[in-house]
Parts: sequence; structure tokens; C-alpha cells
Amino acid sequence: MASAKEIEKHLEIALKEIGAIKPWYDRAFKSWIFSHSSYPDVEYAGDSKDAVIENYPIYLRDFIEERLNDNLAPHIEKAVKGRGGKREGAGRPKGTKKEVKRRVYMPKDVADWYQHHPSEVESSIRQMIARGRH
Repeated sequence: MASAKEIEKHLEIALKEIGAIKPWYDRAFKSWIFSHSSYPDVEYAGDSKDAVIENYPIYLRDFIEERLNDNLAPHIEKAVKGRGGKREGAGRPKGTKKEVKRRVYMPKDVADWYQHHPSEVESSIRQMIARGRH
């Protein structure tokens, strides 16, 4: 069961992704409608623009809650090829390099000492490697 705080966080992200809610008038249905390509299963129609702008986030919130609680039909959340939900600007900026690391286990007293003196140990080890004593 998703918490209210988690639902609100996801709703905030979704509303930022959607941007301004700008409904359009559909003559066939004689009502104002709004939907967004990021959430094609959430659509709201109302008698006025203001009603749509006010109520669309409520319907979106309900959809997000159902999604977080895994209550959606399989055809709604089908697997598709693509970026898999990657958001624009997510992740490490292109061109940045991160030093490759590896986890090492050691006795607790040594680890505690290392935690207080990491630069000394690292420089000593790099010097030993440079001299060929590994």
C-alpha cells in the first residue's frame, strides 16, 4: 500500500513532466478535454476549462495510487521497447568520469582506523604499487 507522501511525491513529478494543463474543446463530445502522452490512460473531460484544470490532477493522483499499489490491468502498463522510464537529464552528466571502485572486507579495527585516515592509506598504497610491491 503506497503512502500518501509517496503518492504526492510521484504526483509532483508527473505534474512537472506534464507542465501546464491546457485543455482543448472537442466538438464531437461538446466538452473540454485534457490528456498527456506521458499518461495516455488518464484523461479528463469537463464542461469548462477551469473544471478540467482543477480536476485532472485528482484523476492523475488516483491513477498514480493505483499504479503504486499494482492495481492496474496488464494491458495498461505493458512492457514496451524504449528508455524504460528514464527521465530527461537523469543520471550522471555526459563526459564525467568516475573512478572504478571495488569493495574490500577487512577487520573492524583496521576499517575504523582507515575511516579516520583514508588519504594516508591511499597514498601509501599507491606508492607501493608504483614501486612494484604488490
